[in-house]
Amino acid sequence: MFRLIHSADWQLGARFAQFGAKASRLREARISTLKRTLELAAKHEADAFFIAGDLFEDNQVDDSLVTTTVDLFRAHPSLPIYILPGNHDPYTGPDSVWQRKAFQNVPANVHVLRESGVTDLGGNVFLLASPLHQKLSTTDPSLKLVELAAGLPPDAIKIGITHGALAIEAKHQPNDFPIALNAATRSGIDYLAIGHWHNWLPDTDAGRIVMPGTPEPDRFANDASGHVALVEITDRGQVPRVQALPVATLTWRSLPFDFLTAEACRSSLAATLNELKPTAENTVLRVTFSGVVSPSALAETRAWLEPLLAKFLVGQIHDRTRVSLNAIELADLQTRHPILAQVLSDIDRIETLAGGNVPTTATPAPATHDPAASPPVSSPPTSLPLTLAEVQALLTPSRIDLTQLTPEFFAQLRQTVFQTLQEVAR
Repeated sequence: MFRLIHSADWQLGARFAQFGAKASRLREARISTLKRTLELAAKHEADAFFIAGDLFEDNQVDDSLVTTTVDLFRAHPSLPIYILPGNHDPYTGPDSVWQRKAFQNVPANVHVLRESGVTDLGGNVFLLASPLHQKLSTTDPSLKLVELAAGLPPDAIKIGITHGALAIEAKHQPNDFPIALNAATRSGIDYLAIGHWHNWLPDTDAGRIVMPGTPEPDRFANDASGHVALVEITDRGQVPRVQALPVATLTWRSLPFDFLTAEACRSSLAATLNELKPTAENTVLRVTFSGVVSPSALAETRAWLEPLLAKFLVGQIHDRTRVSLNAIELADLQTRHPILAQVLSDIDRIETLAGGNVPTTATPAPATHDPAASPPVSSPPTSLPLTLAEVQALLTPSRIDLTQLTPEFFAQLRQTVFQTLQEVAR
């Protein structure tokens, strides 16, 4: 039996610029996860450790990161480690990360698969590699495995490794190294280790192809990431036994808050945040606001939530609300911030001309916080439809095409205005 750990898409050195000063903590987590996973491989007595592409974010990562990574590998001299260049870190020659000093002096257990070829893993087991040498290609990189397998003994266990997108209808780009869904069977190999997509995607080609996803989550949508694959191949022709091993250091959570049921959402969210307290330092959290809400209710909810989110490694508010003004708020806006009031009026008028949409600046909001408030009202009387010439005069300086304006575009414009209003009010 041959036992291996199959990983991919570590993306060491990922920037995470959207998280500002917290980005370094996310980068450090990836190193911690790699260290722990190598220890896990030793615990499971793995015969090999595979990295099926994208060990690094790109070929421009810092030398210090490359040295740190190689040192982690050096700490496990009895574990054979096989690294395949992917589309983020392709082997492009002298300018690639694989030609750095640290990789020119790697320990004997580390093997960088810079070129296509066959490696004898011992015990009549062979590794067939098809690395990437560029970032984009319409060629299936697994085709090379057919050629490589042809010269091997029929009774040998053959394991392939490459990197690319599975050619699933409507789920891949033609220039994203499309890999045939029967690539393992077509090549006559027992297992094909691939990487590229960041969610776990097993059970392809009757269980002979596995894409384990990134071992450390990197976005909220990747709810099936955070694993490596423990693969056991008992004999030639036998379907491998594959087990997902959780290894992630950080947890990413996305929670909803709908202002249509604001009080219930607040109670539910408070309970969930309390449950997450013990792991807050290792949690990347996003709360998504939705629904129709007044500026005052939105500001009040933010003021309640922001201190709670501050306890987490990352705590974000993703605002997708539509804002409404009641009569008192509208009158106050016109008095205190006439320019912003006029901007809202102009947005309403442009939207009316662009698509015949009813202005939503004053869409009625549910009375969840202030039942006694005056009902929302329409925009001021000045919100008469603009002429085409007036609209063109407004849009031309910004190079905005009238035919491309959508309801979502106008909703985002209004949101920006109200965010500006909140900043002015502070």
